[in-house]
Amino acid sequence: MAVATKAQRLARAGRLLLLGPLGDLAGELDSGLKRSRRRYALVVPPGGTVLRRLSIPPVGRRERAQALRLAAEASLSDQLDAYLVDYWRIDREHFGMAAVPRNLLSGYQAFAAETGHAATHIQVPELIVDLKDGLVLWLLTDAVMVCDWRAGVLTDWQVMPRANGSLALEHLLTRATTREVQRILLCAPDGRNSAWVQEVAGTCERALPGIALKLLHRPVTTTRTGIRALCAFDSFVKEQANRPASAARRRAAALSTLLVLAAIGCFLYLQLRDLESQAARAEHTASLLKMQAARSSRVADRVRKLTAQVRAVRALDNNSVVALLDEVAALMPATVRLAGMLQIDRRGVLSLDGLAEKEQDIATFVGELNRHPQVRQVRLQSVTASRRAQDKDQGVRFRLRLRLDTPLWQSEPEEAS
Repeated sequence: MAVATKAQRLARAGRLLLLGPLGDLAGELDSGLKRSRRRYALVVPPGGTVLRRLSIPPVGRRERAQALRLAAEASLSDQLDAYLVDYWRIDREHFGMAAVPRNLLSGYQAFAAETGHAATHIQVPELIVDLKDGLVLWLLTDAVMVCDWRAGVLTDWQVMPRANGSLALEHLLTRATTREVQRILLCAPDGRNSAWVQEVAGTCERALPGIALKLLHRPVTTTRTGIRALCAFDSFVKEQANRPASAARRRAAALSTLLVLAAIGCFLYLQLRDLESQAARAEHTASLLKMQAARSSRVADRVRKLTAQVRAVRALDNNSVVALLDEVAALMPATVRLAGMLQIDRRGVLSLDGLAEKEQDIATFVGELNRHPQVRQVRLQSVTASRRAQDKDQGVRFRLRLRLDTPLWQSEPEEAS
């Protein structure tokens, strides 16, 4: 068992809860206190802790726990299990014992079982190092407790009933001058202006004229930083820290988990809706692109057709089609003229309609065409002579079809896109 050889710094607590029948954990508890997750510590009311000075023979560390337990059982009026016990070292053969009655912890046990939230430490006001060297006087309701501190260790203490407390205190302080007491600290948690406080302060000034006397009247549940104490009951606190969570805490944890899962589900649902919206927009954009692609394809086809027509026109010019027509016109008798259709296709077929004064003129024209080197065949498709007297002077209509040896033009190959 580890025994403190000097004061240890206590963990910072957000709130101090007073034990006992008049404490914070007695009676109906505040709902806000039950729901709070702030770190808290327990405070034993002044005078509620049993302090004993134990003497044990020099033993090793392993035998020390048993020796202290035997000495503690002999110094207490009740069973040792009825107390929450911690120790501190005074000197080589003497140890101090702080015993907190477990009945003071009944309210805490119920509170911790309900909330599943254990205290960080147990704080005994008489064991807090407020004065490194000197006397600390605790003014209780019916007594005064004198604590003698030397080098930050509580070495001796004495409780005097209020009935004859002033006389006994004056006698004690007069005797204390032999060790040159320099400072006295009066701790009055219940108030600073009561008659009991004024009486004790006057006794100190009479017994030790000119002594440095300081009155400390703050409540014991006031939170402070940098507190050092001789005992913190670490073993009990560690035991309580393993307490399982309460049903309310488990329900709250389950509810929190459900809320987190619901939030994640909502987030995923919103993400899915957003993805669906993006997919719909992408599909609409794709349809527009398809329409534009189809339109572009039609435009490209039209451009290709126009390009082919331009190439055909260029081919006509390059193959001297106009020159051929000039030669045909040169072979035409003076009494024959073109009238009506003139059609040329790329297969080498030339169709034309004409008008002659006499049928013999048509035969002459056909003969001239047959002798042309580029003409393979001449076919007279029709000859029409009007029988009406008023139309006889207009001549004879005819239609010729000429097939050439070679096509008039060759289409140029399309350029690779």
